[in-house]
Amino acid sequence: MNKLQPIYKHIFFSITLAFLASCNQPSFINLTSTNISQNPSGIYTLQTELDIQDRNVNLDSVQVFTVVGGETIKMVQDPINTNLWSCDYKLPQGFDEATYYFQTTYNVVSDTGGFFPRVLKSDLQNFRLENRYVGNLASYRGPVGVEIAVQGRGFTKYDKITIGGEEAQTRYLSENELRFTIPALPSGVDYPVQLIGGPHGALFIGNFRIDESTLAVNPSELEIMTGETETLLFKIDYEAPTGGLPITVKTNIPNSVIMPEAVITQGNVTVNIPVKGGEPGEGKLVISAPGYQGTEVKVRVF
Repeated sequence: MNKLQPIYKHIFFSITLAFLASCNQPSFINLTSTNISQNPSGIYTLQTELDIQDRNVNLDSVQVFTVVGGETIKMVQDPINTNLWSCDYKLPQGFDEATYYFQTTYNVVSDTGGFFPRVLKSDLQNFRLENRYVGNLASYRGPVGVEIAVQGRGFTKYDKITIGGEEAQTRYLSENELRFTIPALPSGVDYPVQLIGGPHGALFIGNFRIDESTLAVNPSELEIMTGETETLLFKIDYEAPTGGLPITVKTNIPNSVIMPEAVITQGNVTVNIPVKGGEPGEGKLVISAPGYQGTEVKVRVF
């Protein structure tokens, strides 16, 4: 009888190890950002999702902790999504990053009703404070030429704003505010806006919709004698952005109309363009510009 006892013990422990090995261990999914915006209180929320797939885990026994800076903090379970756990951690003054890991303790129920206590740790995690971030745009739609404010923290005079990948005229007001002018781009489109500069590359701010604006042309009809010159006035509501506003003019009587390229230069709202009469003819000018409603001018050359 005594000789058989060690064999029974060996079989028992083998079955136990096989049972434990067959269980699907819980796993951690870290929901804490690696870059966290700095706040005045110095308190930061750490959050994880504990995925428990093993039906043999006694859910009432599950406890989750964060071990950070030599401190073990008990995490609180979300009342709605019970897989989510979170805790607040006060970062010591003078520090701008922390290394931590999650730990859970729980019991596994055997087929005989016994309990096996288990401890599981996550991999090491890290977060650092981000002193530079973008809060929001003052507006998320507007016409070409309007100036839009960007609020945030950590801005510098070297920062630039791009919209739809095109660099916009950018003004630095303070470390908390930039302003940029909407460039000449087609209207009715949502363009991604990004902050360019700093050690972390481009930061997405949001999407901006360019609304159609009105390009005024005066006069609305032209009568020109061959060899004589009349003037067309182009006017917009806001100052032309960086690079100016190019105006496209097409006509169905190209031999009758002679005129240079039309551009409202940067910072201006008007431009006068001379139109010279060529061969006699009657037709129209079709005028358009990026982000502006097109218009037509009747032309008669005699």
